[in-house]
Amino acid sequence: MSTATWPRQTTARPWRGRWIWSRTTGLVVPGPEEPLGALDPGTSDQRVLLRRSFSLPSTPGRATLFATADARYAAWINGERVGSGPARHDADALTYDEWDVTALLRPGLNTIAVLARFYGDPVPWWTPSRASHTMGAGAFAAELEADGEGIVATDAEWIACDADAWTPAAPQGVLASQPAELFDARRLDPDWTTRPDPSGAWHPAREIREQSIIGPRGRTTPGGEPYGAVLPRQAPALAETPLALPTGELARSGSDAVAATTAQLVAALADDISTGRVTVLDVGRIVSGRLRLTFAGTAGDIVRGGLLEAVGPAAFESAAPLQLVLRDGETVVEPFDLVAGRFLALSASAAGALPRLIRAELVETHRPRHGASFSSSDELLNRVVEVSLRTVDLSAADAYLDCPTRERRAWTGDAVVHQSVDLVANADWSLAVWNPQLLARPRPGGMLPMAAAGDFASPRIPPIPDWALHWIASVHNLFRYTGDRGLVGALLPTVEGVLRWFLPYLRDGRLVDVPGWVLIDWSPVQVRGSSAALTALWARALRQFAEMASWQGDRGRADWADRLHADVRDGFEAYWDEARGAYRDNILPDGSLGSGVSEHVAAAAVLAGIVPADRRSDVRRLLTDRAVMFTRSPLADHGADQRGPSAGSPVWRRDEPDWDTERFVVGAQPFFRSLVHAAIAELGGDLLPLYRDWDLLLATGPTALRECWEGGSYCHGWSATVAHDVIVHTLGVTPELPGYERARVAPRPETLERVRAVVPTPHGAIDVRVEGDALTVATPVPATVRWNGEEHDLSPGTHVLSGAVR
Repeated sequence: MSTATWPRQTTARPWRGRWIWSRTTGLVVPGPEEPLGALDPGTSDQRVLLRRSFSLPSTPGRATLFATADARYAAWINGERVGSGPARHDADALTYDEWDVTALLRPGLNTIAVLARFYGDPVPWWTPSRASHTMGAGAFAAELEADGEGIVATDAEWIACDADAWTPAAPQGVLASQPAELFDARRLDPDWTTRPDPSGAWHPAREIREQSIIGPRGRTTPGGEPYGAVLPRQAPALAETPLALPTGELARSGSDAVAATTAQLVAALADDISTGRVTVLDVGRIVSGRLRLTFAGTAGDIVRGGLLEAVGPAAFESAAPLQLVLRDGETVVEPFDLVAGRFLALSASAAGALPRLIRAELVETHRPRHGASFSSSDELLNRVVEVSLRTVDLSAADAYLDCPTRERRAWTGDAVVHQSVDLVANADWSLAVWNPQLLARPRPGGMLPMAAAGDFASPRIPPIPDWALHWIASVHNLFRYTGDRGLVGALLPTVEGVLRWFLPYLRDGRLVDVPGWVLIDWSPVQVRGSSAALTALWARALRQFAEMASWQGDRGRADWADRLHADVRDGFEAYWDEARGAYRDNILPDGSLGSGVSEHVAAAAVLAGIVPADRRSDVRRLLTDRAVMFTRSPLADHGADQRGPSAGSPVWRRDEPDWDTERFVVGAQPFFRSLVHAAIAELGGDLLPLYRDWDLLLATGPTALRECWEGGSYCHGWSATVAHDVIVHTLGVTPELPGYERARVAPRPETLERVRAVVPTPHGAIDVRVEGDALTVATPVPATVRWNGEEHDLSPGTHVLSGAVR
């Protein structure tokens, strides 16, 4: 039976449910200046309550709620939460959710209640669709089916109410991007999801009728302008784990005023933290999900705070701050957006006694993980793998996120590490397969944006060219692990477009003056002029494209990529400094060779296959001589425990060499170490000593891995490469043929006395165990196994091989 699963191509469904909203529109009236309509900034961040009651003669055998929205919704049936959605999507690629609600229905009267939100301003997980006369500024559609028959669908019989209990909150800025939750509980009926006659200014919902400058008009159901075909959710349904959080007495805030803006709220919270007027409740580890707080107090009491990754004056600039005005008695508050952090920091103001936090809960939410395992005789390594997996869990929702505690963006390049971990340590491959498809949204010219399906997808934000090359590596992963020709074939045109985007900057086999933000890594790798690291990453991507195109039977495109790869192999020689015995980082604009040396260039060149055979020993020596490696990150002074994202030196600044470049080598941060480990493994070097570097990350963040060796976010999935590398390099489990039609197992346990892993494949799990000089392999597919210096051709089944490995 297959253990590795992923979604298949799907098509749109016909809808009966119509687009509905409140009477308030988020669009300006079309006119001579805006003939197609445009977003109205005056109605930004609008929330709408929607309801529909209906009767059932009996409980159905199976009931399904289909729902979608622009931008987001949360739904309840009979007061019980159904879920929220839709999943992260591109501006013109809206999706819908399918919820099994059988257990929530009952004979007699039932009520569906929805809180829908239109952000207006782009946020990290959403960006506005194109406004089209009547559409593109707040809409919800749903239908309920029971035993295959339609029961109720959105239409004018639903009722709506503008939810004025929330103050609109724009993102704080480009980097401080999570919107605040400014909620006045006195203005919301706490029983609005269940009360037969809820209080408030309810009115019949407004059906939204599509109107376009061209084509047919009058459509009211999903599928027209501006969203196109509304397809089923491809991101996996999130696993949910309820957690109880600590509670305690609240400190008295230094401010008694209700903040009317996010900036005022952040300023008040920063003042409370800096003066010690805040209660900090330690959850004990980083958590991520849906927060639910219950307070006891008096109407008008104010509570401010949030869930933070670290406590400092800048904490609320990076997190999602909240302000709550309580009602009499108990007030239950559940912020609309997911949050993450370790410390629940709260302060309060009141005319009399301070309100009390009487319950705190968080439903942790992330993509499922199961069907794989790892253990060894090295407890530090076990701990590194455990925390690496936990970090990816926290960073895996409807996309692979950079850091759930801060940005929650789906960065184009970061995700290759998350995906690589999931492909070897999780039998649920749905997000590993979907994420590269989500990111495949090229701009004109072929380059991918630096992040997808959110604010940084904007054409106003420059790309990170090397991030698109890491995205190509994630497509190559799909080729190797899934062997799905249709899936990979659909992505290859985008891969080719990315590769062709670089051609105008190719001179003599090297990339020169490539625009955008050439990041490579947070370490100070020199990139001015002609970057050796970027050139090598492009060569690796050409090699990967050629392999995939050849597998698809497209020999012409494979030959095109092979010819370019050969040109780079020849041109790359210009970076070599014989006297230094290393590749230099760059060639300066005046044509002189730069002075910097980094392991980034050496590792990328090895993986690109452009290092001559007689030079590989020199490159191996450089990569394995850890005594001369040093790292430095501009993020060391950025963070919730230091200065916020808008303070300090710009993170894109790159230090010119002020170190002895003839002696020292710029070392990789955790992200690029995935390439370094792969290169050292290819060259036959040892990796266990390198894995132990992660002890430094455990010291600064023992429950989730930090972004860099020196600072950065406290939970960054791109730092989790060890959980992948112990499977692929140490135990040597890889697909020898695409889709694991044949496996390869070539363990190099080094000093480990015992190591074992269960690794998912589309055909079942491979179980590999090394104990002393014995290797046990249980495989569902034929496998080439290398052990004791010999190769064995094994059939499916369980095999035991003996003899010391060499």
